[in-house]
Amino acid sequence: MATITAARLALTHNNTTKTVRAVVTCQVNFTKYERNEMSEGLRFKLQCKLWGADSGLTGADDFLFSYPTVFFFPDATPTSPESKTFEATLGEGVLDEDWGVDEVYGRLKLSNLYTLVAVTKRTNVVSHSF
Repeated sequence: MATITAARLALTHNNTTKTVRAVVTCQVNFTKYERNEMSEGLRFKLQCKLWGADSGLTGADDFLFSYPTVFFFPDATPTSPESKTFEATLGEGVLDEDWGVDEVYGRLKLSNLYTLVAVTKRTNVVSHSF
């Protein structure tokens, strides 16, 4: 099955405009078999969402934001690995998920559109007060 590697979240907070630049990067690796099947019509979809990590004291992790960009494979220039970037500028309130320091991570989901089997990968957690 395809894998997601090198998943990374970077947040840049601008106190003046009260916005946050949220960038998630990753690499998607396909097997030789999957690359061959993609030439025959197999397709994959990659999505990303931001979540607020909770230690269990306050309940489950909080959904914060879904990137509107969705990547489909194969794309115009198929390679393996594929490097992909999700970018958005958000109001800081979007990432203000609890009292004090907020812990934010990205969750990537790669779906095989034929079998509907999906793999997920979490990024690093970024701690910051928004």
